[in-house]
Amino acid sequence: MDAKTLIQEYVDGWKENNAKKILDVITPDCVIIESHGPVYRGKEKVAEWINDWIKNKSLVSKWDIASFYEISPDKAAFEWVFECTVNGTRHSIDGVSIVFFKENKINYIREYRTTKQS
Repeated sequence: MDAKTLIQEYVDGWKENNAKKILDVITPDCVIIESHGPVYRGKEKVAEWINDWIKNKSLVSKWDIASFYEISPDKAAFEWVFECTVNGTRHSIDGVSIVFFKENKINYIREYRTTKQS
C-alpha cells in the first residue's frame, strides 16, 4: 500500500470502530502520540487503547483528511478535521499528523491540533 492508502485505512478503521483494520496497517513497534498528550508504544498498547475505546462506546463521527503531503517515501503529513464522542461529550478538533513508515506500514504518528477556534 502507498502512504496515502495506509493513512486512509488507519483513519477509516477509527471511523468504523474496526480494531483489525487499524492494527493491520501499523508496525509491531509503532508509536502513536495523540494531540492531547497520550502516547501508545507498540501494537499491543494500541490494541488496548482501541479495545477500551470500543468498550466505552466512544465514536469517531468524522475524520476528514483535508490535505495530504508525501514528504518522502517514508514520511508524510496530513491535515484533518476530527469529531468524536467520548463519555457522552462531543469533541471537535482540527489538526495535522506527521507519519513515518517502515516496512510498508505506519510506524509513527505524531498529532498536533489547533488550540484556538477561528
